[in-house]
Amino acid sequence: MRHVLGIDLGATRTTAAVCRWRGGTWSDPEVVPLQAGAPWVDSVLHVSPEGGLLAGQAALRHTTTEPERIARGFLHRVGDPVPFVLGDTSYPAEALAAGLIGWVADGVAEAEGIAAERIVVTHPPGWSAYRRGLLHQALDEAGLPGVLALPSPIPAAESHLATHDMAVGSVVAVCRIGGEHLETAVLRRGPYAFELLAHDEPPEHEAGAHLDDLLVRHVLDRAGTDSADPAAMARLRAACAAAKERLSLVPEVVVAEGVQVTRAEFEALARPVLTAAVSRLERIAAGVPADQLAAAVLVGGSARIPLAGELARAMLSALPCPVVVDDDPGTALCRGAARAARPRTEPAPPPPVEATSGSLVTVGPELPALFGDADLDDLGPPPERPPVEITPLEPPRRRFSLSRRAASNDERDEDR
Repeated sequence: MRHVLGIDLGATRTTAAVCRWRGGTWSDPEVVPLQAGAPWVDSVLHVSPEGGLLAGQAALRHTTTEPERIARGFLHRVGDPVPFVLGDTSYPAEALAAGLIGWVADGVAEAEGIAAERIVVTHPPGWSAYRRGLLHQALDEAGLPGVLALPSPIPAAESHLATHDMAVGSVVAVCRIGGEHLETAVLRRGPYAFELLAHDEPPEHEAGAHLDDLLVRHVLDRAGTDSADPAAMARLRAACAAAKERLSLVPEVVVAEGVQVTRAEFEALARPVLTAAVSRLERIAAGVPADQLAAAVLVGGSARIPLAGELARAMLSALPCPVVVDDDPGTALCRGAARAARPRTEPAPPPPVEATSGSLVTVGPELPALFGDADLDDLGPPPERPPVEITPLEPPRRRFSLSRRAASNDERDEDR
């Protein structure tokens, strides 16, 4: 079935949603299961010596046996001149980001039986044109042409617009409390799309991962875990991350044998972190004229914590607008990205594309590719990279992979 795809490439988790062409119109976004039925996949890759990719939990199972082939945290290193060294091969961060995007696109194409007509991916709002250009080039080299990259607050606003009316010209304030990073922004609704007016990204980790750290410290002594044992600490951290999510639904959880944590205990740890997040939203929203501010919105996985909504409604009560926590804040961005990918006009259906041929994305005039006409020379010279071999992406086959080019140096010289 014809569909468009939205991908939220997060620092800790990646989510995806599709809109399908049904009955002469595009459906509302539907979240796609990516990992054992879960609506997300861990933003972690394992790259084999042949360039094969494993993502999420499948990649994490190799942590103890092949830790040198595990890559994580690559999203926020796009543009870093120092590449990831996995085994004996170096990969720039943008190639790994494109690899995960391709892995998701291939999986969705296989499930749908056809590749997505369009793909929209999110990126941090503070990215420069140079960093966006690097990601675009990596995607293009990977056989994913025409992917549109949007600053993450725009899909968040699109997701809010799906269930709340907003007049053209009105403004929405957005706070994303993600796995590692906090983002706040204000956006104005235009006649065709949202315009990003201002944004703020504190350098400190003030989001979900920091809450995991606090919970680990809280239970470490009672759990009897040897803090010098990396494997034991990794297991405890995973248990605390799962407990944090469970405490959004139940009043108490067992983190380890004989160690129980109540929601009240967790909220006492989380309150300063969530208060700081809401304070940033309050400050950025305060600069919007009262007659223009339509809503203050919380999204992101950590916005699921009930205390986040309670603090936001209490601290932002003086704002002349409703305070809204998305019904499913962890998938708000991928759903908004899928909405942004829907064509505004309905062209004739394209010829079928086999799912095994890779993910092909076409871009129409009403959804321009942000980087197609960009001249990176105008942005100044790129930072020098160290003298290492950078392995380029190859187009996906049935499963996305990173592999060396087959041609030798002599063959490439002959081609010139």
